[in-house]
Amino acid sequence: MSSQQRSQGVAIISVLLIVAVVTVLATRMSGHLRMQIARVSGSEHAEQAYWHWLSAEALLRQVLLREHEASEGRTHLQQAWASRQGPFPVRGGAIGGRVRDLHSCFNLNSLHKDPNNTAAFATAVERYQSLLSALELDEYTAQRLTATLVDWLDADRELHDSMGAEDADYESLAQPYVAANSLLVHRSELRQVAGYSQAVYQRIEPFVCVIPGVTDWPLNLNTVDADQPEIVMAYFRGRLDRHAAEDLLSGRPSNGYETLESINAEPAIQGFGEEGQLNSDVEGLTLNSQYFELNAQVKYGDLELYGTSQLHIKDGKAWVLHRSRGGYERDE
Repeated sequence: MSSQQRSQGVAIISVLLIVAVVTVLATRMSGHLRMQIARVSGSEHAEQAYWHWLSAEALLRQVLLREHEASEGRTHLQQAWASRQGPFPVRGGAIGGRVRDLHSCFNLNSLHKDPNNTAAFATAVERYQSLLSALELDEYTAQRLTATLVDWLDADRELHDSMGAEDADYESLAQPYVAANSLLVHRSELRQVAGYSQAVYQRIEPFVCVIPGVTDWPLNLNTVDADQPEIVMAYFRGRLDRHAAEDLLSGRPSNGYETLESINAEPAIQGFGEEGQLNSDVEGLTLNSQYFELNAQVKYGDLELYGTSQLHIKDGKAWVLHRSRGGYERDE
């Protein structure tokens, strides 16, 4: 083979190597470009979905303020906020949502132990254990769940009782942490509390909620779902059986009870107190709900966003107390 032929062969091989290298680089650059485009698109979709969520929140604030003004603060299930809304089409996706009155479920923060108000704490414990019993959890489990939640909420690091749990119990876990020793912000925090397994949480989740910064439980009978008599049984500390609680809910006027006296006059309630006087439990009820929770579902492009907003409505004004993004909701 002549030197000229060898030179031509080397040149051809060099060209082929260059073409191969350029091809590999082009392929990698194309892949990186597609990934970058996907990132930018995903970021844009997430931002737009976020603003759709805030739009739903702003609309709810207007609806609640208008209805509070029209009904002088009285809240019931025939108002527009109480129906599940959507999904409504928007450019590039859809928005849906539902609103929950946080006065229609057990406020977990009511189990906060106040040394200056032991009577209210004892009542809250009795109500919570009545709820767990109504949900068919056994007595031992009910006492255990109550004690560990009390320890999670109270300010001290001493066990509430022998069934409670404090720092030492959590520090011994495979992934250690300590008790919050403060009020809850959202009911999902229960999953951090000893004893609240996924099965337990899913059982009680539809019946419990958290009112941020509020440690009492002003129940609104007008907004309790008719299929949740357990809430009523819990509030009246088990003195109403399921049948009586169902009758109390099914017997509500179409626009709800107008006064506490009308609730006190119900046959199921009359036997609790002295004739002509409001029962102490009835006195603790409310007809004017102030705290609401929006669960918004937004779809924009290929992205789905689930957002939770907690609102406080009072004196013609509306405040957002809490916002958090969540995952997929469990089908109900």
